[in-house]
Order: sequence, then C-alpha cells, then structure tokens
Amino acid sequence: MLRHDWHWAGGGHVDPDAELFVGRTRESERLRYCAGKVREGDSWLAVIEGEAGIGKSALVRRFAASLDDFTVLRAIGDPSEADLPYGVIGQLSRHVDRAVLQEFPLLAEVPSAETNPHVVGGQLLLLLGALQESGNPVAVVVDDVQWADRLSVQTLGFVLRRLWADRVLTILVTRPEEDGDPLERLLRSSERTVKIDLGGLGGAEIAQLVEALIEGRLAPGLADRLHAYTRGHPLYVRTVLSEIPADVLRDGGLERWPVPRSLQVGIRAQLDRLPQESRELLEAMAVLDARVPLSAAGRLADLQDPARALGPALAAGLALWWPKEPQSPVAVVHALQRDTIYDSLTPERRRSLHAGAAELVGTAAGWAHRVAAAATTDARLADELDRSGTEEAAGGRNAVAATRLLWASSLSADRADRERRLLTACAQSLLTMQPGWAANLRQQVEDCSPGPLRDCVLGALDMMAGRFATAEAHLTQAWQEAMSLQNPGWVAVLAGTFLTHITLWRGRGAETVEIARRTLTVGDLDPATTDFTRAALATGRLWHEGPRAALLDLAHLPVQGTAAPNHHLDTLATRGVLRLFLGELSAARADLQVVVQRDQQGAGSKFGPLTLSLLSVVHYVAGDWDESESTAERALAVASSQDQLAGEAPAGFAAVCVRAGRGEWDVAQRHLVDLARIAQSLGSAAEIVYSSLAAATVAQARADHTAMLRSLRPLLDGTSFRLLHKPFWMWQQSLLVEALTGTGRVDAAAVALRELRAAYDDDGYPGVVIAGLGGRLAEAQGRPYDALAIYEEAVAADADTAPLYRAVVEQAYGRLLLATGSASRRHAAVWLHQAHGRFSALRAAPYVRRCEADLSASGLTAFEHDPSRLPALTERELSVAHVIASGRTNQEAAAELYVSQKTVEYHLSHIYAKLGISSRRQLAEALRSP
Repeated sequence: MLRHDWHWAGGGHVDPDAELFVGRTRESERLRYCAGKVREGDSWLAVIEGEAGIGKSALVRRFAASLDDFTVLRAIGDPSEADLPYGVIGQLSRHVDRAVLQEFPLLAEVPSAETNPHVVGGQLLLLLGALQESGNPVAVVVDDVQWADRLSVQTLGFVLRRLWADRVLTILVTRPEEDGDPLERLLRSSERTVKIDLGGLGGAEIAQLVEALIEGRLAPGLADRLHAYTRGHPLYVRTVLSEIPADVLRDGGLERWPVPRSLQVGIRAQLDRLPQESRELLEAMAVLDARVPLSAAGRLADLQDPARALGPALAAGLALWWPKEPQSPVAVVHALQRDTIYDSLTPERRRSLHAGAAELVGTAAGWAHRVAAAATTDARLADELDRSGTEEAAGGRNAVAATRLLWASSLSADRADRERRLLTACAQSLLTMQPGWAANLRQQVEDCSPGPLRDCVLGALDMMAGRFATAEAHLTQAWQEAMSLQNPGWVAVLAGTFLTHITLWRGRGAETVEIARRTLTVGDLDPATTDFTRAALATGRLWHEGPRAALLDLAHLPVQGTAAPNHHLDTLATRGVLRLFLGELSAARADLQVVVQRDQQGAGSKFGPLTLSLLSVVHYVAGDWDESESTAERALAVASSQDQLAGEAPAGFAAVCVRAGRGEWDVAQRHLVDLARIAQSLGSAAEIVYSSLAAATVAQARADHTAMLRSLRPLLDGTSFRLLHKPFWMWQQSLLVEALTGTGRVDAAAVALRELRAAYDDDGYPGVVIAGLGGRLAEAQGRPYDALAIYEEAVAADADTAPLYRAVVEQAYGRLLLATGSASRRHAAVWLHQAHGRFSALRAAPYVRRCEADLSASGLTAFEHDPSRLPALTERELSVAHVIASGRTNQEAAAELYVSQKTVEYHLSHIYAKLGISSRRQLAEALRSP
C-alpha cells in the first residue's frame, strides 16, 4: 500500500521541509553553481523547461528553500490572469516590505496597462538594488512563465538586460511552447544564462521514489517496469502506483497491472477512493483555481470541518497546504490534476460551485465565476459585463475590457448585441497592439454583419499580420463609412488611428494629415487620444511638407516643454524631433529630455523608445558623444523590451552614429546588419530611411564617397539625385552633396547644394555643415579661393555648435591655406591643430588619423592630446561617469540609466580607481579635458 505519512515531491504539504525529493542531482548542481556565482557578484539567469508534471516546481521549491542568504521574490503565471497587466510583477512586489515598497510608487500598486514596460522595469531595478543593501543577494523566481502576462514578460526582459553589477539570480520555469519567441528573448536578455531541460527521472531515481512511497517488500522488477512505462515522469509514477493493488506490488504478477488509459483516468481513480468530503473540497479548490484560505474552500464546498477533509487529499498528493501562512491557504497541486478534477464535475455541480465562488472572491475575479455559472444566455449579466468592459476601456485597461466584452458577447441572445460585443472585444484587444486571441476569432468576425466596426477589426488583424494591402482596404472603408455618419463615434477614431499607422508606415504624409485632421473633428476624444492624433498629423506633415511646416500643427504646446502636461507628451516629443530635423539642437534636447524624464516617472508616452533614440542623435550632433552612446544603449534596451521591430530601427541608427565616428567598425557593422534586416522585414519608408542613413554615416566616417552614394540610393527617386523623404531631409541632403562631390558628380552636387541652402533658414548647426559642403564643392570645381572665402566665414562664426562638423571645416581650411600658400605656415597650422584637438576630444579616430595625415604631409606634427584616459573605461563605466559628472546623485543616475543604485556605486568605484581620482569634481574635469 502507499504510505500516507509522506508528502509528494510534486506539490506542497504540511511541512515544506519534509517534501520527498529524489534525483535531479545534475540539475540541482547547475542551480547551485549559478547561486554561487551570484554570491560572488554576478547576475545569472536560469531557465528550467519541461513538460507538465515533470517536477519543475518541485525542483525550484527545494532549491529556493536552500537560499537562506538570499532575499527571495516569487511569482507564478496563471492562465486566468494572462490578460492582467503586470500581474506577475505585482506578485513579485508583494514579497517586499510595504515600507520599502513605498519608495517605488509604480510597484507599490499594480502598474496600469498604459505604463511602458521599461518604466516599470526601471523601478524594479531600483528595488532590486535597495534589497541588496542588506548585504544579501536576491533571487527572483517565476513559475509557469508561459502563462505570464505580456507586459510582465517584457519588463523581466528589460530588467535582465540591465543587471550590470547586481547580485541577482533569476529563475524562470516554463513548459515547452510552440511559440518560443518570448522565452528566446528572455534567454538573450542575460549575458550569463543556464538552460535546464528537465526530463523524466532515471531508473535508479524511480526505484528510490518507489521505495519511499511503498511500504514493505516490492515485487522484483517493479521499479524497472514502472520506469519503462512512465518514462520517469514523477506525476505518472504517483498516479500509476495509486492504481496497483497491494498484493501485486508485493507478489509480482506484473501482467495484471491495471494500466490506466491516460493520466486523467488515474487521477479520477484516486478521487473515487477518497472520502466524499475530500472530493468535495478538491472540487471547490479546482473551481477557485488559486491559492485560497482553507476556510473559503470549505465554505464553498459546504463542509463543517474542511481540515478533516484536507488530510486524505494531502495524502493522495492532490492538495497543497501552507499552514504557517496567514489564513492557511490551500490549492490543487498541479494544473493537470486541477483540470481533471474540474472536468469530472457534472454541469449542474460546476454551475453551483461557480455561483458560490462568485460570492467569495473579489469583484474582478467574480466576473469569471458568474460567467461560468450561467446556464444559458443571460441578458442582465451580459449588460453588466458590457458596462464593466466599457469602464475598463475608458481607463485604458484594454486587455481587461476585451475579456469582459467577449464574455458579454457569449451571453447575448440578440444577434446584434452579440456581434457588437464580439467586435468591440476584438477591437479592445487589438488596441494593445498584440493580436492575441483576437486573431483566433477571425472567422467569427468575418461571419458578423457588414459594418465599419467589422471592417476596422479585420483591418487591424491584417495590419498586425503584415497584410498591409488588405489592411488598408478594410480600414479605409471602415473610416470612410464611420465618418459619413452623423455621429461618427469611437469607431471612426479607432479606424483612423490604425489607418494613420499604415499611411505613415508607407511614407504618405498628405493622407496621414487628412485622416488625422478629420479624426480630430469627431470630438469627445480623450486627452491622450487627442494628443496622439495631433502627433500623427504633425508627423504626416513632416513627411509631406517638412519639419518647419509641421511645427505649425503643434502651436498648442507651451514655449517651455517643462510646462506641458503629461497628456501632451506625444506632441512634445514630436516637436523635439522636428527641432532636431531643423538643426535647433538646444531646443530639441530640452523637449526630448522632458519627455524622457516624465517617461521614467511613469507618464507613459507612446514614443518612449523613439524619444531616447533621437535624444541620442541630438547628443551626437552636439558633440556629447559619451552621453549619446549611453543614451543609444538605453534606447536599444527599451526598444528590445517592446517586442516590436519598428522601435529598434531608430535605436539602431542612434547606436551607429558614435560607433562610426570613433571607427568602431565591427560594432557599427553589426548594427547595420540589424537595420538592413529590419528594413527588409518591414519594408516601411521610416525603416529604409534609418537603415540607409546609418550606412551612409558609416561610409562618411570612412571617407568612402562611393559607398556613401550607394547607401543613399534607396532614398532617391530612381531617376535623379532627388530625395524622396522629408524626415532627416537636411541630414540626408548634406550626405548626398558630399557623396556627389566626392565621386566627381559636381553638377548634381551643385543642384543638391542649392536645394539645401534654399531650405536652410540661418538657424542652428546646419550653417557650418553647408559651409563645409560649399567649400568642398568649390574646391572640386577648381575654385580654391572661393572655397577659402567660404571656410573663412564659417570659422569666424560661433564655434560652440556641432564640433565634428566645425572641425571638418577647420581641417579643410587649414589644408587649403597650406596648399594655396594664402597664409603663413603657422597660421594654417593653427586651424589644423584646432581641428585635431576637436577630433581628439570626441575620440573620433578616423577623423584624427586623416587630420594627422594632413599635418604630416605639410611637415607639421600633431599636438599630443591625452584623451583623459577615458578609453580605459568600459562602455558601461563611461555611461555612469558621464551621468555622475553632470551632477546627478547615485540614485538619480541609477534612475536615468535604468540600473540599480548598487550598479552605479560598483562602476563608480572602478572609474575612480582607473582614473586615479577620488571625487566627482575630478571626474567632471577628466571628462572635460581634451
């Protein structure tokens, strides 16, 4: 017979320390190795993958119990909460003392769905750093990751990328899934990763398990037969043993084993042998499908003594119990067992239990039970769900709204109500920009009566599936039909929003302007939607007429970006981008930094990754290359956390700029390959601009004019050297002029330069760029003295803007003075040395080498420029150094860099040691010195 004094390794029990556990020696050793490395100062990720019931949770529970010197945060994915935004992050936070948690407002309560994952991740990183201040490392354990909500998975991925110098062990437990992309992204997020594929127990381990479970003498070969039959699956072993008569176990006769047809048959046999009250308690626990107080499960099962009923369920290995915790919670051991128990219920019993459960749980959880308790259509409940879903949608909780509306549809008797609610549910789901379950309902959507909402949903589904032609057709029809109504309503807004995505994606600015303008006339748009639509309108104008015209669409913004409310952040970010394109670096930086700072505080701008990317470009042009590099690195991390390729293109372009300028060709090339892949995969105008512009910038740093022109080809109209796209037009046009001049196409270069001068309104850094191009073209045309005059005027202007372009002009001026003999050798050398100094301060190696070649060719020697010993610092140390030197505290620097305060302190100690300094003032001086 089976022993009744044991506690099975697959589940919880009265005493966690008494859990029976066999085997898994190699897997446990790999986990201990990770924990040891974390104790030494590294962060590690361990992913445990295996089929249901194989013992993953048991392995992790046993290992976590050994982490006495760790602070352990736990969470578990739940299929019923897969649409609950940040549900898993909320579980992790609940393990933290409330007094500590108050310092991190986004984690003190479950974050809202509109909060960006990288923002929540930033606060989680700060929290992990605070927990390490006690001296103990931290373990983050998430079971059933395959059921975790999407936003929590994105947040975890972002955090894993930013654990630079933390003692954090992350353990993720999951099942093999057909769609393994989320798991693969998590695996790629950590530099130090161990993956453990958990299979069945070995023969010796099964023998050990059988001996621990069965009293008395065993039949010869029992363990071997059992291992062969179950393939070492622990749950299967336990279920099969519960089926075998005691005399067979002792005396042999293995051919008489009552082999179950399936695991479900075995579990049902276990249930049949339990006392009635134990079965009823398990049925209530299966319906509640969560850790609940024993008293609540007993009340639902209508039991006078639930503790007495629990004993046999524990002995059978079907129940978990945590008696040391408040309220003494219980749960079914495993999802397989829970599903079998639930499936065994008669329809009447199931409805009765769900109806009772709805009265026991909170309002949010109660909806699911009320729906499950409905025997047929229920107009009253459907109306309540409809109202609740509408309220959730108004609060921006689109995923929750979608689920409520889908339930309302299933309970609706009237076809019109049923279809309206189904379509609205799909629309709310698609507003999360993830197709999710809505994609599986396509046939039902197609079966609905024709109308704008149906077309809108079909168009959004096609858009997210990459079928842009049919998507545009559906969305255009939906938008036009909705706009033709006397009261267009929210369907027009929804269709217009999706449609602007497609028209912008295809670079059709004029159409975007018209769609956004007419959508704004619908009225009754919430502030966030209004601002987003205004941003789409301005962006469309940018593509059609250029940045100066687009600025007029943003006249509602205050002059100072700091005065803009949070619901104007999308348009404020757009204004910052337009100012960058116009060359107004100081104003662009001010607007973009406000958006970035508010975003870090949880304001939830939709343009988070783009804002960081283009802020990095501003820093690059302004000569703050270390800050540009640091900002680009953050932009890449943020874009990766979004799981959308479109966000990675601007971040990749930003990352190329400094890498190219410093001659880090291998890294730059890797980014170029990624950008080309994104452009090919998406085929959108924006991605083509970023990819081509990045390749041309690398070629420019190499002084390879043929490669520059080749890189710009996708941006030209195919019949002439005229650019197709307005965004980054001035940058693109300046590269085009340089490429044409350098390849001897001086006539075309002259035409392109005239167009560039006509677009320039004497504001911002482009003036020095145009001067350099004009002088270069004059030299190519054989007019050296005209070139000298152009250079002389340029170097006499303000020298504090765009040092790279300023140095290029100074180098050209000094070189031409020497070549023409128009000035003394000493005077010419001044400009070459000045250019060399600027290039050296930027650590722009290719430019430094070319300038030194000019000096050498003229018999001059370059001044020694100590690059402040900064190349000795790693990329991460440079990021920390720059932020600290700008005056931030350690905590402020950690928040800005999206790392823990411990990481800042760790890198700061290394920075001081490498540079031989001991203060922030000395660090600032080291960064400023050429």
